Parts: sequence; C-alpha cells; structure tokens
Amino acid sequence: MLLTTWLSGAFQWPVWASACCDGLLVFLLTLHAVEKLFVVQNTGQKIAKEQAKASDDKAFAHFQRQYLVVYGLVMFADWLQGTHMYSLYQSYGVNVGTLFLTGFLSSVVFGNFVGPLVDKYGRRKACLLYCALEVAINIVENIPIMEVLLLGRVLGGISTSLFFSAFESWMVTEHRARGFSESLLGKTFALGSEINGVVAVLAGLVAQVAADEFGDIGPFRAAIVVTAIAAAFVLPWSENYGSLPQAAGKDAQKKSASENNKSSSSLCAGAYALGFCYSLFEGAMYVFVFLWYPTLESVVPDGVVPSGLVFSSFMLCIAIGGKLFDLIENYWLREELLLVLTTAASAISLLSSTITDDYQYILAGFLVFEVCVGVISPCCATLRSRNWRWQLFEQRPAILRMQRCPCHRKLKAQ
Repeated sequence: MLLTTWLSGAFQWPVWASACCDGLLVFLLTLHAVEKLFVVQNTGQKIAKEQAKASDDKAFAHFQRQYLVVYGLVMFADWLQGTHMYSLYQSYGVNVGTLFLTGFLSSVVFGNFVGPLVDKYGRRKACLLYCALEVAINIVENIPIMEVLLLGRVLGGISTSLFFSAFESWMVTEHRARGFSESLLGKTFALGSEINGVVAVLAGLVAQVAADEFGDIGPFRAAIVVTAIAAAFVLPWSENYGSLPQAAGKDAQKKSASENNKSSSSLCAGAYALGFCYSLFEGAMYVFVFLWYPTLESVVPDGVVPSGLVFSSFMLCIAIGGKLFDLIENYWLREELLLVLTTAASAISLLSSTITDDYQYILAGFLVFEVCVGVISPCCATLRSRNWRWQLFEQRPAILRMQRCPCHRKLKAQ
C-alpha cells in the first residue's frame, strides 16, 4: 500500500508494523461500511426505529456527547503515557517491575477508601481530582530518580482507583436520573469502547512522533495538556452522589431497603460472579501490558519495535472489538454467551507466544487478544448496568473497586 510505503520511508518505521496498522484501519472502516449498508435493513424495523429515535433525541445526544468527549480525552492522555512507560523507565535504568508493582499495590490499598469517598463527596469532584493527579504524575515522570518515580506510581494507583470509581458511575447515574431508556446504555458503552480504540490509535501515533522528537518523555508531556483540556470539559458537569434521590421520600427509601435485602443474594451470585470474571481478565490485560514489549523485542527482526505504532495497532483492534460488539448486539446474541466465547478466544490467542518464535504468529495472537478486549469491556459494562438494581446502584463504585482486588493480587503473584 502507498500509505505503508510512505510511513516506512517518512518515519523509518518497519514495513511489518506499518502494514499491520494500515490493514487494521482498512478493516475497521470496512466494518463501518458494512453496518451502513446491511445491518439496518437486516435487523428489523423495531431496531431501526429505536436507533432513529435515539438519533433524534437531542437531549440524549447532548448527554452522550458530554460524557464521551471527556472519556475520549481522558483515555487519550492515559494511552499517551502507556505507549512509552516501559521504555522510559528502562532508559532511566530503574527497576521497572518494582515501579509497576507499586502502582498496582497502591490501587489496592487506596481503593479501599476511594469508593466510599467518591460516593460521599461527589463523582464530578472525583473526576476533577483524577485530572489533577494525572497532571502531577506526568510532571513527576520527568525526574529520573527512583524514589520520585515511586511516588508517581503511588499517585497513579490512587488515580486509577478514581477512574474506575467515578466516571462510569457518574454517567450511568446521570443517564437514569434524566430518564433515558435503559437500552441506550449499551450503545453508550459500545461507542465508548470504539472511541477508546480510536483515540488510542491517535495516541500511539502522536506518542511515536513525540518520542522521535523529544525522547521517551515526550508523550508524558503531551498528556499534561490533554488532561487539562479534559478537566475543563468536566467543570460544567452536574454533581451526583452515591445515594438515592431525596425526592424518593421515606416510603420509597423503606421500600428500596426491603428490595435490597431481597436482591442481595442475586447481587452476590450475579454481579460478583461477573466482577470476578472481569477481574481475572483485567489481570491478564495488565500482565500483557507489562510483557508485550519485551516479548516482541526478542523476536522481531533486528530487535527494533516501534512501540507507538504497534500500540496503535493494538488500539485499532480494541476499536474493532467495540464495533463488533455493537454489530453483534443488533442480532440479540446474549451478552452472557458472548462473554464466554470471547474470553475463550482471548485465552487461545495468547498461546501463540508459548508455542512459536515467529514474530508474525505472536503478533497475530496479540492482535486477536486486543480485539477480545474491545468486545469484553462494553459487554461487561452492559451486563453490570442490567444486573444491578437501581436500589443498589449507589454501591457501584465500591463494588467496582472490590472486583478489581483479585486482579491486583494476581499481578503481585506474577
């Protein structure tokens, strides 16, 4: 392809990496074209009417845009850091494993307090605090001193807990408080997953250019600007808390308390089983984040891995996964079955690095795994929103935090 040749020549990136990124981009665009040409006609008038109604609902479109703009910017800044974190620490000559583990342990320790505090003081404030911490963390990354970097990883654990406790909870609470249809939540999660993949692709490319120009610290400096912009978009948000609306009245609160008791067993059996499943999968994701770069570095020609470009390919796969989830959901395949099939596929895909030294097969397995990530994320988010009663929703940040504990324990064992 001409684009592959140009990328390889202009930026001196390996042909295999450029071709991979180009091919995935074409495939994602093809999925969009297929959706426009065939899906609406073949999924029945009911779905078409619902989608048309959703597109005509200006209030929902405004709300969705309000959330997704912030979500996209926050994820863009986060991915900017992720592309070169390993290589930055490696260039500093510090213990990379210790720094990663410190961040994970910090998230476990402070996660015990973050969830209730987010509920008490407000999710909008928590989102703003997250942005402030991320700016501080990226400033700290400029200092090649182990003790200072460890402080940054501790702050990173706190910010990670805030992210998983505040943003999704704010969106779903506002969605329900404004009276939007429950069926539209899945659309928002699917679009968020696709946006996550797309901005991550852009982050990978921007990070690669920034690293070529300013070194491995370049992407972290760019992330400071992006995070500040995200904070500016959070400021107009309305505040919500981890409690039932006051307008519900005493009778409604008594009724909700009774329903809480009746549904506690189903919450444990359903929501916690789902959380445990996602926590284990998230553990695999974190291990993958830690190992993909050295694994590819040991098998690719000349040992040269353009991490930003490969990262963009991974994120294109996440965008593809988000679009596949949206398409599959239109055919009413049960999310529970989809989750089982996708987790099985992700496990099989990671076997490539254990049975061959051919970088092409290993890279292909990694790409399939990232597609599975793009499917599983909105799938689990949709199941959480569907299975957790409104009466229990104020517990969402705390439950999300507890569900991540097995993930961190697994990483500590690694």
